[in-house]
Amino acid sequence: MIKYLLVAGLAFLMACGGNPQKGDGKDSTQSNAADSTEKNAENSKIKQYLAQYAPYEMAFDASGYSDKDKQVLKKLVKAAEYIDTLYWLQTSKYGLRLRDSLVKLNDPVSKDLYTLVLRNGGPFEQLNEHETFMGDQAFYGGGELYPRGMTSEQFDTYVQKLPKEQQAEFMYPYTVIKEDGTSEDGQKKYKAVRYSVAYKERLAPIVKLLNECADLTDNESFAKFLRLKAKALTTDNYFDADVAWIDMKGNKFDMVFGPFETYSDKVKGVKAKYEAYIEIVDQTESDKLDKYTQYLTQMENNLPIPDEYKSIVKGLTAKFIIVQDIIRKGEGAIGYQAVATNLPNDPEVHAKKGTTKTFWKNMFKARFNAIIKPVSQELIDESQLQYLSDEGFFQFVLMHEICHAVGPRKVKVGPKKGMATNAAIGPDYSALEEAKADISGLHSLAFLMDEGVVDKKREREFYVSFLGSLFRTVRFGLEEAHGKAAAISLNYLLKNGGLKYNDQTQRWSIDFANIREGIKNLARELLILEGDGDSAKVKTFFEKWTGMSPQLKTSLEKTKKIAIDVLPIRSIKWE
Repeated sequence: MIKYLLVAGLAFLMACGGNPQKGDGKDSTQSNAADSTEKNAENSKIKQYLAQYAPYEMAFDASGYSDKDKQVLKKLVKAAEYIDTLYWLQTSKYGLRLRDSLVKLNDPVSKDLYTLVLRNGGPFEQLNEHETFMGDQAFYGGGELYPRGMTSEQFDTYVQKLPKEQQAEFMYPYTVIKEDGTSEDGQKKYKAVRYSVAYKERLAPIVKLLNECADLTDNESFAKFLRLKAKALTTDNYFDADVAWIDMKGNKFDMVFGPFETYSDKVKGVKAKYEAYIEIVDQTESDKLDKYTQYLTQMENNLPIPDEYKSIVKGLTAKFIIVQDIIRKGEGAIGYQAVATNLPNDPEVHAKKGTTKTFWKNMFKARFNAIIKPVSQELIDESQLQYLSDEGFFQFVLMHEICHAVGPRKVKVGPKKGMATNAAIGPDYSALEEAKADISGLHSLAFLMDEGVVDKKREREFYVSFLGSLFRTVRFGLEEAHGKAAAISLNYLLKNGGLKYNDQTQRWSIDFANIREGIKNLARELLILEGDGDSAKVKTFFEKWTGMSPQLKTSLEKTKKIAIDVLPIRSIKWE
């Protein structure tokens, strides 16, 4: 752990909680030499962390828009910046103080640290098991959403003694768990506080901006969505806003906005973090994906699981939208940079309406060119590199997002029947769901190829591009949901058919003769785990398939000089 304290001034030291140290009587030359050696080691570590990210320019020219459209975009960008502060208050107040101190400093080391703190949402390196790279606070997986140090077991022990109504509040995605004095026997008491109450003052300017945008826009469906989203932020009830989002038509602008993802809740895996993506819609490209909507029921019915595990998707909306995001804030800007998403996560919205599947085309291009291609060139058998393509990568991600909406969304059998799968399984749910979407997506892609919906001649292209994507993702580490999901696929398919590894060349390849069967078998296991909602079974499965195999270890070592993810450098030209 690096306890790097900048010596740029007393104000910064005080902001970080540190104090200037008096001399201890040692020879000053020896002390200075030791300090210099330690500082050089720390600087080297910081540079090593920064090398994990490939800077990528993402400029957007808004100068051609009308004055009214510019006003809308500027207000949405401002609202996103307010959302960013909410995320930090949910995640790391300590990190927020460090961030605000570093931004005032101009020396090279401070700038590097500022970049890392921004990327990680605090001074904890996400790609290195949350190692502290600045200050002296250890990482806590509950962030600011639970009393610091509270474990999942402590949470469960306390909550199970509460009335059912209070239990629901403690498990609600939009509540903060806070200490609430002590009981008569001296035990700590806790309370669940709704986000709309805990962050009331911070939410007020966001609500104002969204309503102003609704007044400015000429698109009625977008205006309705903005007003309902503003209302939802003050009530913590997002159902109507989510439905309006899915129903939008003809809108030039779009956004992913509010508390959605629960990946970073390492205590219970249910608390949603605020995020914001402000987006420009590519309607022509979006329309090309409409054909997939009519096959949702067939894809659900084709899943390799007993009927009792399947869900009803008839009559649901699967909206596909291709966009360019011009800004990311909050959870969306931290750590893993998504290329697509399937939202909302609310099982009730899934069951009664459907989802919106968003694809960020600018991030697709960045990820493939900067990360997937160079990594694949090192790890995939040279005879199969001809099948690697950005279109193959897009098709894999497209099916991944579609298949977030298939399979069990609530527990189908056993004592937890009817319970939301994420609540039943806990923190391991995120990785399980990512693996399920990967593999059931490929299983469904095979079905669509057989049906003639997707060109079967490109089958090898799809599988090899999937393999290249797994290598990119597993490099995020086995503590991150997507990285853990990738490890499951690589380890399982290598053992059970679908992948091959050459010990001499240290390269991987698709076993084209067995890949379909391997995917089918893995899909069955993942889907049934979700349908059972048994957290113990999930842990056992993870223990077996998420380990660092010798092949994976060699592959990670072989590509350690290649960046792990892109570092977007964004700019907007207004005039």
